[in-house]
Amino acid sequence: MLSREQVLAGGLTDRVITRLIRTEWLQVASGVYSLRPEPDWLGWSWAGVLIAGPGSCLGLAAAAHLHRLMPAPDRFAIWVPDRQVRSREPWVFSRGRRDAVGRLPRTTLVRTVLDLAAVQRTDAIVSLLAAAVGRGTPAATIRVALEQLPRHPRRRLLTELLADVGDGVRSPLERHYLYLVERAHGLPSARRQASPAGPYATDVWYAEFDTVVELDGRTWHEGPAQFRDQARDNRHTEAGLATLRFGWSDTLDRSCHMARRIASVLARNGWQGTPHDCPRCLGRRWL
Repeated sequence: MLSREQVLAGGLTDRVITRLIRTEWLQVASGVYSLRPEPDWLGWSWAGVLIAGPGSCLGLAAAAHLHRLMPAPDRFAIWVPDRQVRSREPWVFSRGRRDAVGRLPRTTLVRTVLDLAAVQRTDAIVSLLAAAVGRGTPAATIRVALEQLPRHPRRRLLTELLADVGDGVRSPLERHYLYLVERAHGLPSARRQASPAGPYATDVWYAEFDTVVELDGRTWHEGPAQFRDQARDNRHTEAGLATLRFGWSDTLDRSCHMARRIASVLARNGWQGTPHDCPRCLGRRWL
């Protein structure tokens, strides 16, 4: 992608530009040209930044994709610092000043996360935060940046989610387990993303009671993931650990039954506590 200003600075004239548009180039917007007849994703990204002008940058999902936090979106959010630009497919222009990084300017990773958290649902925010932590950005760093913003529409929720991710939650399913199963029924606090046996990190590990809970986001794993699960379970068995494996339907629809099963294994392995009923348990007594 090239802007008219870039082309003129390179020594071409308007007459030459007009001829190239007729024969070789694609004009994607007024004053913005593609040297390819079919621009790729990066080409459309550059086009949006060139249309918006100096100081603009990619934001939201497009920036998150460049930071390797999300898949590539079909639309491109562009922050424009000092003027109003009319949105048109596939670009959405928003007026706002953002610090940018990268040759293809995009919002910083932390600001990208904070901006997306203002418009996404809770589970999507958890996935985004987990991806950011997985890319090497501590939850504490995001929390400090949040505190420095004068306002954020979901500050309270985001603060809670950052605490969960900081404690080792790495997926929406793991967060549902934490709230609907572990805390709701008074189970002991587990360690998360730890390695009780070999190189494999576990979702939930009750270290004192030799019990591991694995949470599978899919009904089953295939290929290499299936063999990793088997190798991990075998390691746990060799180390004398009980491994329980659950999925989405268990956690969301049968959380009370799931908690009782886990409590039974914990008790067998030395837990002296007693699980208590949650509002769901009490509600089912009257059905």
